[in-house]
Amino acid sequence: MQLNKIVIGIDFSDASLAGARWVAEHLAPKAELLLVHVVPLPRPPIYLHEHIASTIDQRSTLVPRLYTALRGFADLLGNDRARVGIRTGVPWSAIASVADEVKADLICVGRGNKRQGSSRFGATTPQRLLGVSPVPVLVIPQGVAAKPHRVLAAVSGRRGGERVMRVASSLASEWGLRLQAVHVVEPDVRQDARLSTGGSGMRPTGQASATLGRTIGIDSLDDSALCTLASQWVASTVSVAGLTAGEPASIRIGDAGQELISMARSEDGLSVIVMGRVDESLPVPTARPQYRCGSTARMVLWAAPGPVLVLPLELSETDALPFATQTRPDIHLSTASRSAFTPPLASTRSRHHNGNDAA
Repeated sequence: MQLNKIVIGIDFSDASLAGARWVAEHLAPKAELLLVHVVPLPRPPIYLHEHIASTIDQRSTLVPRLYTALRGFADLLGNDRARVGIRTGVPWSAIASVADEVKADLICVGRGNKRQGSSRFGATTPQRLLGVSPVPVLVIPQGVAAKPHRVLAAVSGRRGGERVMRVASSLASEWGLRLQAVHVVEPDVRQDARLSTGGSGMRPTGQASATLGRTIGIDSLDDSALCTLASQWVASTVSVAGLTAGEPASIRIGDAGQELISMARSEDGLSVIVMGRVDESLPVPTARPQYRCGSTARMVLWAAPGPVLVLPLELSETDALPFATQTRPDIHLSTASRSAFTPPLASTRSRHHNGNDAA
């Protein structure tokens, strides 16, 4: 995974500023950074349409000061490689559009300390970004400042999962860190294994697996047998990815999200979790492809103590096509001119609900 161009969402919260510093210092000290601030526009009820213009005009007067503040922060990160821009509209939609336009390799956003229940159900900026953008998303919790001690690769049984291992291995090598592969056997898998019989069962492969199957019976795989099969599969996945495992994979049984969070908290040092998501466009007519953000990803993004990198595992040719921009492409990304900024906010009207978008 090449990190040549990174889009970082900046809302001037402590979480977003600290996240940008962490990316610049630890993740990609040589990458081009594009700092994007989105000024949200209200979506008033119809009976306020005639009275809302003054609010938009008031926000437009803030743009020059916002640009100056953003430019000043960019200088702290590295004047020669940081560019800035201001957009108007819905934060998650605008950031996704910028990442598409500039062909970014990664989107980074900070996560505040607030634990709002709605964040478990897709109401945060990171989760909505995962729903509309095919670009990998890195979420950095507030308070993270140190270099990580370990990279956890969450290997699932989905197609394309070897990409998680490749990216995690690359990060671990770049940082000189331990790499730990993790696979969680979830309750429904255990139930399927125990109920399966005959040709529909979970059949081991290879000589060792065949012996294991005869010993325990295909229709009654116990937890130990499941862990053995899972361990063999993870080893095979690592081999297919052309990697050498630094240490044995950790095989756990339980809820995937809870187990990943527990493992990330199991030692004093900071762990970076690398996990995947399946990119499957929803069968609805839309100008922008919609992607899945499952319950495991939502839980890990909500509660992980360290950075979480979510990668698309599969991307069809259709999904990879540029999506239609839903906010005005008025971002100014330039290091040459410090006085330029976006046009007045009144020139752009968002048709999307801002919602609870605090990262």
